[in-house]
Amino acid sequence: MIMFSKLYKFFSSVKLAIFLFIAIAALSMVGTFINQADTASQYKTIFGPQVYHILYWLGFLDIYGSWYFIGLAVLLVINLITASASILPHTFKTVFGPYPSFDETAAKKSPKAIYEIIESKKDVHEITKVLNSKLGKPFSEKELYYSKNSIFRLSPFIAHFSVIIIIIGVFLNFHYGFRSYTNIKVGEKTNISYLSKNHKPIKLPFTLSLDNYRTLYYKDGIPKSYISKISIIKNHVAVATKNIKVNHPFTYGGITIYQASYGHYKPTAAKLSIVSLKNRKSEKIVYAEFGKLYDTGINNIKFRFIPYKHPKKDEIPFFIELSNNKILKFYVLPYKKHSMPLIFAKYQNTVFLYNGVKNYYYSGVEITKNAYTSVIWAGSIILIIALFFSFFFNHTETWVKLTPLKDGKKTRIEILAVPKKKFESFYNKFNKLIAGIKKDLTGE
Repeated sequence: MIMFSKLYKFFSSVKLAIFLFIAIAALSMVGTFINQADTASQYKTIFGPQVYHILYWLGFLDIYGSWYFIGLAVLLVINLITASASILPHTFKTVFGPYPSFDETAAKKSPKAIYEIIESKKDVHEITKVLNSKLGKPFSEKELYYSKNSIFRLSPFIAHFSVIIIIIGVFLNFHYGFRSYTNIKVGEKTNISYLSKNHKPIKLPFTLSLDNYRTLYYKDGIPKSYISKISIIKNHVAVATKNIKVNHPFTYGGITIYQASYGHYKPTAAKLSIVSLKNRKSEKIVYAEFGKLYDTGINNIKFRFIPYKHPKKDEIPFFIELSNNKILKFYVLPYKKHSMPLIFAKYQNTVFLYNGVKNYYYSGVEITKNAYTSVIWAGSIILIIALFFSFFFNHTETWVKLTPLKDGKKTRIEILAVPKKKFESFYNKFNKLIAGIKKDLTGE
């Protein structure tokens, strides 16, 4: 029993609550300074391999999912529950009664209490009428007891409850929410994204399509903005389309899509112009990939790229294989380093001109789902309201004791007021109130 009492006292202590709040706030600051749940390669690039391993061992790369953060949060919940349970009965008694007597309160000699004595020739009924007009309706008429803002004594308990709601919302969001990345090629569709922390694939509740991508530049060539035209597809129908760019995300169905990066894939196709020397107007442009067979549209000639297994230095590492009933091989012309020949290859009256490579641009998007944010918002709003009423509304209790004097002509009126918080404004206001009561009861 003694051990249980000590444990209860420990878990309900204010010192423990202060320590937990400071510890959680400090870890949250670390989680703010160090971006959470990025990939290992990103962390190694930013911090270097050695620092990365230290941060990983400390759990600083995923603080909100670490055992010590979860442990501190659970301990805070226990502290708030036990602290509330230890003082809730007394608070309920203060708000709803039974209320202590004048003598019981006076015996406590509270340093916040204010005590006044007035003697009046008026009868008890008139005195009570004046007091009620100044102090309000008494909560107890057996012994005049007045209370103001007593209901706000429950504000700290509501604040405790709201903190618990916020913690529950954070854990639900951590468990059911996600942060992921994916690269989408222009014209490509995908319903798969990859978690930032472990690169595991997750299936999205819709299909994402990158309809277009473009980069805007300043006059000096520095990128100004990256714009991706994103469509959300459900049941093969585009249900929403929006241009996203940095700081202008797209939210659909509780999932938010951010513009994170851009780039282009390694070229997989060469752009060729195929021209007949007999008919220059018959030019045809083909984006040719390795191994695929393409029709030139001239004299039934077909061709495909064949890569060299061991290209020589400064030699184009592939050649064109032509097919016209029988297979003919044509090696490309030699070229100088860092340059390309104008005529890539020639067969009879057909010329292949090299016009560069085809780049496939992609947009790197971050896809996040903050599940149960409504729970966190609700807890935060309740917390703000509870703290407002707790700090700015002062609960005051006032007892009045009426004692007839021996001469039978006067009544002694003892007024004892005890505020919950020792605000100077309360004492100034109460002194004015006493002055008004004295004037009405004594005429002074």
